[in-house]
Amino acid sequence: MPDAALLGRFVAAFKRGIEGEVSAMHGSLETFELALARGEDLGGLRYGFDLPEATDKLAAGSECTLRTPRGEQRVAIERCDELRLTIVAVQPIDLAARPISIAVAPWFLYERLIQGLEELDVSRHAVRLALALFGKHPHRRAPAALRADHDALNPSQRAAVQLCADSELAFIWGPPGTGKTATLTHVIDELLAHDKRILLVSTTNAAIDQVLAKLAGQPWFAPAVAAGRFVRLGRSDDETFGAEVAEVVQRMAGQHRRAIDRLRARIAEAELLRPQAEALLAELASAVAPQQSLFAPPAFRLRAAALARLFAPGLAEAIAARPAQAQAQAIEQRLARLIRLRALAKERVAHHAAQVREMEERVIGQARVVMCTLTTAYLSPLMKPQRFDVLIAEEAGMATLPALFYAACLCHQQAIMVGDPRQLPPIVHSRDERVQRAIGRSVFDVTIPDPARSDVVAMLDVQYRMHPVIGGLVGQLFYGGRLIHGGDAARNDAIAARAPYPGIPLVVLDTASQTTCQRAAKGSSRINEGSAELTASLAIEAVAGGATSIAVITPYAAQAREIRRRLTARQAPDSIECSTIHRFQGRECDVVIIDLVDALPMRPGVLLSGDRTHSAACHLLNVSLSRARGKLVIVADVGYFEASAPGGIVTAILDDASRAGTRVRRAAAMPA
Repeated sequence: MPDAALLGRFVAAFKRGIEGEVSAMHGSLETFELALARGEDLGGLRYGFDLPEATDKLAAGSECTLRTPRGEQRVAIERCDELRLTIVAVQPIDLAARPISIAVAPWFLYERLIQGLEELDVSRHAVRLALALFGKHPHRRAPAALRADHDALNPSQRAAVQLCADSELAFIWGPPGTGKTATLTHVIDELLAHDKRILLVSTTNAAIDQVLAKLAGQPWFAPAVAAGRFVRLGRSDDETFGAEVAEVVQRMAGQHRRAIDRLRARIAEAELLRPQAEALLAELASAVAPQQSLFAPPAFRLRAAALARLFAPGLAEAIAARPAQAQAQAIEQRLARLIRLRALAKERVAHHAAQVREMEERVIGQARVVMCTLTTAYLSPLMKPQRFDVLIAEEAGMATLPALFYAACLCHQQAIMVGDPRQLPPIVHSRDERVQRAIGRSVFDVTIPDPARSDVVAMLDVQYRMHPVIGGLVGQLFYGGRLIHGGDAARNDAIAARAPYPGIPLVVLDTASQTTCQRAAKGSSRINEGSAELTASLAIEAVAGGATSIAVITPYAAQAREIRRRLTARQAPDSIECSTIHRFQGRECDVVIIDLVDALPMRPGVLLSGDRTHSAACHLLNVSLSRARGKLVIVADVGYFEASAPGGIVTAILDDASRAGTRVRRAAAMPA
């Protein structure tokens, strides 16, 4: 089938899936709204506003709704710099109307993705590479000699770099703690040595920041950033090492930014003084009217103190000595100058802003490495004309297929997917089968359903994070026993030696039918007060034992809130973080405590149901177990799972963990 026809089929399938997901999101998610302040007319229906707080929900290129007392209109976000937002409207905005706010619906991103997919064209985009990534074309492969230094890598990591040098299509399978980011750094080194232009994307800013921090240690990084050859597109709260586009532009065109700041200060001053001048003229109105009576009192004049709001002290005193008519003329002249100043300043702001935009386009166009999230890749106007040699997708298993397909269409030669098919897939709200097929599966499932037997997969097999007992459990359950343990044994043993359960790295705390599970008061989430109390107590024990990073993980949001409530009541320190599983993807902690929650009288929840290989529960539990460095405690009603789900993944985990570690029992205390 011709590429154009294949492209049309992919886009149509993606659109159907996205539309189904948007429909589900309408029913479950709410619009996010922010108040705007200090509105500024930049000309050409472009407006600038101050934001009350920094947020990652606003992205250049996305559309949203502007709300004023005059009504609503759709606007496009042109740029978002920390606490300053620039938008493009379709109708003039009355900046004097208050309040003004901007509303962003989460499905707007999907609507913009559909637009990007519809713009794909075989004559202008690298559709062939995208089709190869999705298994519709054979991939090319030719041996290539490595040019960069990779002596610091272990054999499996070096094999991954070699695959990325040889193959048009490469998947780096990085189980937990196997040095995926370090390997990716060397892949980038090698590609740059071959003079490749690279687009590096991920699902989250946090993942981009993690790679950026690792790359910052490379000897070539600082000179590349200084020269504008390495840039990060998109806002970040973490250290950007000077690579963020605004920072690069500031170095190259700082005079424009400084001029804009000065001009905005003048505009603000003019807008502050204008109503004061108008108020003074109103006070003089009766005094400058024609004299109506010979016996009227002496004409009113403004005092110097009042005039000092508009004029310098000496000039204010001189004007105060003049008749009211002369005072009014002086104020009118001052008001006219303020209006002219504001108009000229706005013209100059527009000029300097255009210069900055042009500089941003040049910076992106000349960069050899561009890092951004997948959403930025299709949202940002700066990315639309860009083309690259190589696509690298970090956390590729969590990327939605349409966004990944679009990003691949921006790259001509290679697609490198980095991730773990045994961890979390894309987050999708709809349970509809068409939606799940189009955007709920990972690219690993689509292209390499059997990664252990694929010639385009390089698996990293030495894990450096987990205590061997914990790593052995994870490796046996999820990776066919292929993981080798190469971490810091002394560090992990020292963590295991501390409370709770000193000297034991892996513990199953069996609640033995002493707790009960129930549905939360609101929503469909679940709560188990007995296990919440045990889990909170264990976290406090870990703190007392000297642990400096503790993750409390549970599959249910209501249970996480309940545990946090109990920790707060005990004045727990910040070293304890409690949340649901998704929040901990890509993270690691000294101590991990997992509360599985489920117990009688309820059946096991959907989050913990599934087989031992490819179920959602399997992925969730893999992420949970593999966050621990030195100590892992699993709180569960073992007998309940054995009776309710004898062939399930949870039962297998509890059984294997009990054999590899220690199973203990503790009474479930539930204080009032």
